[in-house]
Amino acid sequence: MARGVKYAQIFLTAAIQTVALAQPASITGTISDPDGGIVKDAVIQATNSATHAVVRGPGSPKGEYTLALPAGTYDLAVAMPCCQYGSFTQSGVIVRAGESRRLNIRLPWGSNLGTLGDDPILLLNDFRDRAAVPTGSTPRTPEGKPDLSGIWINVYNPETPPPPLQPWAAELLRQRMENDSKDYPGGFCLPANASSITRAFPYKFVQTPSLIVVITESDTPGLRQIFMDGRPHPADWNPTWQGHSIGRWDGDTLVVDTTGFNDKAWLSLTGIPHTEKLHTVERIHRPDYGHIEVEITMEDSEAFTGPWKRTFTATLAPPGEEIMEFICNENNNDVKHYRGK
Repeated sequence: MARGVKYAQIFLTAAIQTVALAQPASITGTISDPDGGIVKDAVIQATNSATHAVVRGPGSPKGEYTLALPAGTYDLAVAMPCCQYGSFTQSGVIVRAGESRRLNIRLPWGSNLGTLGDDPILLLNDFRDRAAVPTGSTPRTPEGKPDLSGIWINVYNPETPPPPLQPWAAELLRQRMENDSKDYPGGFCLPANASSITRAFPYKFVQTPSLIVVITESDTPGLRQIFMDGRPHPADWNPTWQGHSIGRWDGDTLVVDTTGFNDKAWLSLTGIPHTEKLHTVERIHRPDYGHIEVEITMEDSEAFTGPWKRTFTATLAPPGEEIMEFICNENNNDVKHYRGK
């Protein structure tokens, strides 16, 4: 009888613990700049330290956020793409079952030290709010393919996080974020990202049947070739910052396959790393005159635990806009601002 009571007590205790763990928990707070000003529409991410499950939530126009999540220990991050605000990280945040924990986040100034009007994402969003997107049907080339020609501006939406990184890559990302991205290649006039089409700056397609050239503003080298003549990737090459791109048409969708990267570029301003095994596939579709839709899938078995897929839309710039000349080494003041900790 005593043994039965003992077992009943064990089962009851386990049941109570299970119910407690199932109780919802949350983290709430505000996101502000170093002066206490509101930072609107930022995205906060919580990664469970044990399970690596990720919970994400957008901030409101008033800078408020709420994350509903299971009890556990979390690493929090607010990754700001560029440039007015820096990113935020905090590890070991414990949330107990049923608890509503408040954590107010204050972002540091970014690489431009908080200079108003010097953030391309904020400027482009403001520009898009003021300029109507051109309308009409999809233009086509004499060969009958969608014509991607024009200057495109990505519609900023919160970055889709990568899958859980391999341990060495996760540690390197943590170090780069804690050091305020002081070794960011773009700050040293090197290519800012291995996939320039994902950045916030305008880019231009120049399209021919056998070659598509992409010209990117505010980047080095600012020029990318997509070979459309049926050639394969080279059997042997020296790895490069932007890799080797070959393209083909899948119906009305341009499919771009890129390999041959070096491991020096970053995949985000925060410092997501990759290796020479990085392989990207872009699918680019123009559904109407004023928009293109981009889906990019990145695979790197040595850095990621699975594929990283991102989708976004770009709008056509109005007539009269053009890609500006970018000479990074001229009056480059970024380097002295990257101090780290």
